[in-house]
Amino acid sequence: MPTKNIFYVIKVKGLFEYVKTRSVPRQNKPYPPLQKAVQNQSVFEFRKIEGTMVGVRAPDSVRGLSVPGYHFHFITKDRRAGGHLLDCKIQNATMEIDLTQGFHMILPGSEDFYKANLTGEEQRELGPVEKQSR
Repeated sequence: MPTKNIFYVIKVKGLFEYVKTRSVPRQNKPYPPLQKAVQNQSVFEFRKIEGTMVGVRAPDSVRGLSVPGYHFHFITKDRRAGGHLLDCKIQNATMEIDLTQGFHMILPGSEDFYKANLTGEEQRELGPVEKQSR
């Protein structure tokens, strides 16, 4: 990668020897903090499975808007299973990488969003949860 200061979108498609994902159940208002929501997550393991892994690598400069580093999701070829990627071992795949120098962000226009506490406490909690592998 020519620089660590921009976004990259990464797609890996092929045969995976092993994949481990997680999925957090649907949440209802009032929404719990992510650390609490993941306590009820389901973890799935797949072996010798075809599918697609898609992710983003965010630069350190977006801390507060996103979690810097890599974030991947996986979906099986038949689109019946997948989730947030925790671990994988690729057997045979192709990779595509897009250097993303810009993007357009639209923020929610709801009263809930306007009243949300976005001071950063949630960001401190998000990092460890994103890296958590059960």
